[in-house]
Amino acid sequence: MSLRRSRYPSCGTWTTLRCSVCNSSVSPPLPFSGNSVDLLRTRSEDCGERSAFVFLDEEGRRSDALTYRELDLRARAVAHRLTGIVAPGERALLLHPPGLDYVAAYFGCLYAGVIAVPLFPPQRNKAEHVDVVARDCAASVVLSVSSVTSAMDSLDDALFVKGLPRIATDTVTVSDATAREVVEQFEKNSRPVTEVAYLQYTSGSTSTPKGVVITHAMVWQQCAELAAGWGVDADSTVVSWLPHFHDFGQVSSVLMPVQLGITSVLMAPSTFVKNPIRWLAAVTEYGGTHSGSPNFAFDLCVDNTTPAQRERLDLSSWRVVSNGAEPVRTATLERFRRTFAEHGLSATALTPGYGLAEATLKVTSGNGDHAYVTARFDEAALGRRRVELGDGPASTELVGCGRPIMTTEIAIVDPDTAERCGDDQLGEIWVCGPIVAPGYWRRPEESERTFRARIAGAADDRTYLRTGDLGFVHDGELYICGRVKNLMIVNGVNYYLEDIEATVVRGHDALRAGAVIAFSTESDGQENLVLVAEYRAEGEPSAEDLITVVHDAVARRHAIAPSAIVLIAAGTIPRTTSGKLRRQQCRADYLAGLLNEIYRWEGLVTISETEPVQRNSAAPGMPSMGDLVAQGLRTQIAEWIAQHMGPDAPRMDGTRSLTELGLGSVDQMNLHERLETWSGRRFPPELMWDAASIDEMTRLIAEQLVPATEATPTEVGA
Repeated sequence: MSLRRSRYPSCGTWTTLRCSVCNSSVSPPLPFSGNSVDLLRTRSEDCGERSAFVFLDEEGRRSDALTYRELDLRARAVAHRLTGIVAPGERALLLHPPGLDYVAAYFGCLYAGVIAVPLFPPQRNKAEHVDVVARDCAASVVLSVSSVTSAMDSLDDALFVKGLPRIATDTVTVSDATAREVVEQFEKNSRPVTEVAYLQYTSGSTSTPKGVVITHAMVWQQCAELAAGWGVDADSTVVSWLPHFHDFGQVSSVLMPVQLGITSVLMAPSTFVKNPIRWLAAVTEYGGTHSGSPNFAFDLCVDNTTPAQRERLDLSSWRVVSNGAEPVRTATLERFRRTFAEHGLSATALTPGYGLAEATLKVTSGNGDHAYVTARFDEAALGRRRVELGDGPASTELVGCGRPIMTTEIAIVDPDTAERCGDDQLGEIWVCGPIVAPGYWRRPEESERTFRARIAGAADDRTYLRTGDLGFVHDGELYICGRVKNLMIVNGVNYYLEDIEATVVRGHDALRAGAVIAFSTESDGQENLVLVAEYRAEGEPSAEDLITVVHDAVARRHAIAPSAIVLIAAGTIPRTTSGKLRRQQCRADYLAGLLNEIYRWEGLVTISETEPVQRNSAAPGMPSMGDLVAQGLRTQIAEWIAQHMGPDAPRMDGTRSLTELGLGSVDQMNLHERLETWSGRRFPPELMWDAASIDEMTRLIAEQLVPATEATPTEVGA
């Protein structure tokens, strides 16, 4: 195992740790400190003029930047405002859009001893989720930029979050005297490393998100492991588009850079999704050494960049590009490697990893010193939870996700008996070590089940985190091959299958609990949602109408559209002898065509033609400029859907949303880029995903593009 020690100015004391792989004594790649605020103060004093964060706009241009001294001062300003509103230990919702205001607000919370809760602005389709989190953590204040805090006035009065005090962190300033006062107050009330730094709320479709408790000590240990495993040193530069409210973005691109005193170059997720070349170009311009992304992002880089764009790239500085947060696919890694090798990408840079928020972020990872590894295993054996090498069509290729280092340990355990599995057995992945959270915020029973598992018959009394993921260790590498918990991951977002099933049941009285199964299948490297439900053919509504109800209910509630819905004969859904649903058996029967089907819908529904242009009532027979622009937008949407969604693409129905037509988040961002290019103007993407229908969306965009004072149709889309 190779560990590199960083070379930046140190502070505090060095702590000896032992590697869980070889049990050797290793020095962590950063000095131990009381908490992240101590380190930020040290960075400000030792390397205050060094660039801490750079933020790039949609064109990839530098739009904001902070040195370590500037970050420290802005954080103190936020802390000063907080201390007059909330007490230490209370929770603050951070509802910032992408940008450096979030970074200053986060560290301001730490200075004030307030527990940060990173989220996102409460736009209309996200307001309910934000409100659920606000209630769950009993938030006392909202921090965001002034545009968001002002817009919150329009939220529903019934929302708890609307009534919270708000601080616009982009308008906060502080004098030198006040800055010193903040430090004195912090030192007076300094909190131990075991205290909570922030709550990381789990992503996904569940209506009851859980807050993972992240302590200062967990942050330090996770950053130490990332730095050691990835070879991060004083000359490293992180380049990231990951959202700050996701554990991957929060830890790898916000917390680790400060812990190590290096520079982090950030951009909004939408900037990357609309133009993947922006991420790669930023690596080239800033000499990026370390980045991370979910698997889908690597496919976007190949599919949505041109040879001409790639010619200008130099990716030779990239030492580690971590692939994690969703299943890692061999085909994706190979395509990315082949495409960008001629542009300087090292053969060892692509580094698959495995982790989860309950373990701060990373559990295992490669180290960038050797290329990722793959192996083929017998599919039938894996189905029996046996690990056997295989080849040919009856085998499957899996990607190794590295190994734990330092004090983190994993165990492969039988999820039913809690006994440790043998070397040739597949089981649930359990994790032990200082990166593991103490539990979920104020959920003692769930915390006990998830974070305090014990291996049956073990000589010691150590407790483990149950990840719910199935895997095994082969030649020292961890391989992931399924899930115990009923979860699917698409574009880095968790979708809980029980929640989706509950939505289906609530969609119509003809559907009942215990007779609906949701599962995922894979096609072209993507997970797709399939729904199977029992149905009485002689009943109401018709099969076609029921399919539409189910499809739209799931799309609206969970922002993911099913790829297939199957209605089967009543009483034929696969069950165990005790009456429990057999999800995997249902999936296998679906793929083999063995279900007792009454009606199967696959692909996208065929719906009505585009609605006619709405006329300006003030001038009968003459469409207004806004009418023409709205019609042009609808035409562009219809053309984009036809081009990108295949021969079964739907015609457009203005009364339905993009999600109901089957467009996922990445599709919608690509469509946003198309509409901006056509119109020649920028408009907020929220106008697309906040709208309840395409008609509403095109009207809102047209109003943004064509103010009432404009009249000539050639000014837009010319």
